[in-house]
Amino acid sequence: MAGTGAHHVGEDDCARKRPWHHRKGLTGGRSLLRPGQISTRRKLPGGLWFSGRTLARDQAHSPQRLSRFALIFPSGPALGRARPSMESDSEVFDPLQPTRSGEAALRESEERFRLTFDEAPIGMAGTDGRFLRVNKVLCEIVGYTAEELTGLTFQAITHPEDLDSDLALAGQLARGEIPRYTLEKRYLRKDGSIVHIRLSGSVLRDAQSRPLHFIAQVEDVTERWRTEQAQQFLAELGPALDSSLDCEQILDRVVALTTRTLADACIVIDACADERLLHKRAACRDPARQRMVEPVLHLTLDPAGPHLLANVMRARQATLLRHPSDESLAALSQTPEHLRLLRALEIASLVAVPLVVAGHVIGAVALIASAGSREHDARDLLLVGQLGSRMALAMANARLYRMASEASQRRDEVLAIVAHDLRNPLNVIATQAALLRRAQHRQAIESAIAGTIGSAAVRMTRLIEDLLDISRIEAGQLSVHAAPLDTLTLLREYLAAQQAPAQAAAIALRLDAPPQLAPVRADRDRLFQVLDNLVGNALKFAGDGGQVTLGAEEREGEVLFWVHDTGPGIPAEHLPHLFDRFWQAHRARRDGAGLGLPIAKGIAEAQGGHMGVDSAPGQGARFFFTLPRADRSPGQPAAGAASGITSSTSAGRGPGLSSLRASPGAKRQES
Repeated sequence: MAGTGAHHVGEDDCARKRPWHHRKGLTGGRSLLRPGQISTRRKLPGGLWFSGRTLARDQAHSPQRLSRFALIFPSGPALGRARPSMESDSEVFDPLQPTRSGEAALRESEERFRLTFDEAPIGMAGTDGRFLRVNKVLCEIVGYTAEELTGLTFQAITHPEDLDSDLALAGQLARGEIPRYTLEKRYLRKDGSIVHIRLSGSVLRDAQSRPLHFIAQVEDVTERWRTEQAQQFLAELGPALDSSLDCEQILDRVVALTTRTLADACIVIDACADERLLHKRAACRDPARQRMVEPVLHLTLDPAGPHLLANVMRARQATLLRHPSDESLAALSQTPEHLRLLRALEIASLVAVPLVVAGHVIGAVALIASAGSREHDARDLLLVGQLGSRMALAMANARLYRMASEASQRRDEVLAIVAHDLRNPLNVIATQAALLRRAQHRQAIESAIAGTIGSAAVRMTRLIEDLLDISRIEAGQLSVHAAPLDTLTLLREYLAAQQAPAQAAAIALRLDAPPQLAPVRADRDRLFQVLDNLVGNALKFAGDGGQVTLGAEEREGEVLFWVHDTGPGIPAEHLPHLFDRFWQAHRARRDGAGLGLPIAKGIAEAQGGHMGVDSAPGQGARFFFTLPRADRSPGQPAAGAASGITSSTSAGRGPGLSSLRASPGAKRQES
């Protein structure tokens, strides 16, 4: 049986007079229908058969029904005489082929979308509150795997300070008030660090315009943000440093700027002239943490011991410290309280730089990032280095300005003192000279006037000498001629010379010293000058019926002298100023020039000793100083260094009252 051929046609093809298969160039044929594909058939003119089967299109696209048609014709020469076989192999041009092609195109489109989403060079996410789908770049930005992220909400990785603005914009987008939005915010990475991102959000809606889920594009802008922050910081740093010549104001402004822009905490250390290290500033961005670290301001560190900025100041170069262990913090602390304060800072990273001016380290500044903040890295060293150099220069300028201001103030004070204290003796001299000219009984009057003029001249000479001495002390050029002196003999001579003025003031003057005292190495005249200042003050403040004690005792490598009075004592707030030049507690009462104690302290130190004071209201005052023993070996340390005696001006810094008394078994000489 001959084969059959088939082709899909419409009704207009069937109505044509010419045989269809001739017009289509089919002269013989092969079967175009597959077995079982024809459900109905009828014969058409010209020996052709029509086959039709009603099919339904994809109901999801259209409810129309589509008919598939086939013309079946015999093959071979006897085209009209052969009846087509229903069982022969056949082929159909299927009108559903476009639908199948559309499905393939849809699959191809979905694959393209998947590749675009997953391989995008920026972070991509679909979310309905929780992450539905994320790409690799977003996982790299936040440090989570895709599986970990799809179990989280976007709120969980958004910085708490940025969440309100993000939620507000997302709400506007969901309600259709805005078509899309863009904002910059911070994400919290899995490791706790912070990354700055730029987020663009849009929403996918259903046929009823209800939001299905959000689409977010996320770009890491941390580097751009850091560059902008650095530029902004340097732009604000200049005015902060240049707007004042007061060192304290400069420190306040720099610390406020750094904690607002670069760090969670800032610490500034000042290297004092006496080699102590003082915390000048310790500020935190978080007010709660600020209260925890404020006690650091009361710490005084040993420069030779371990501390956080030791290597910075010794090496004179910037340092970066990241994730210090608790053992490292313990190694950097000097006391348990110091360690507690370091732990309270929760240091994730620290970048520090020394403050160096003209080759001298005047301090250091440290910027600290706490756990959960953006950590500092090597790139921050350059920025903090610029901060350190500019800050050191500003502080040096402020100190020079302060020194110039103080010098100007001292000049004015000296002029006022000289004008006041020289005017009185000059007035005396002028008055006595006038009396001398008018006097009738010249011989008796001349003797009295000569004595008065001599006393005035002595006062003028002493004032001039004091001014010269204080200038020499400040310049380090005070001349002393030290020699071995018998300590006990010297004290007895001095006490005898002071008995007359003490008795005139109704004050008991006594000596408290052991029968034997080691000799001292000192300048006799300068030592008497120190005692004049201390005993003179004691007689002035002891009051009628009071007592002044001059005492001495041996210590390792030195002899300790003291002068104690039974006066009203010195208020605590006055103690730090006692050795300041020209300072007086009661400026309205000009009892001298205010140079006696500074000069006495300078003389003691120029001879290798120390001076300090112990006093409390109602307990009198005890001034003490040390001088080296004449029999001390060159390498032998003074007892003051071992016992903590220093030339301090604060109460409690010198030896206590009990430490100045003799031991119970010692015999002491009193007079």
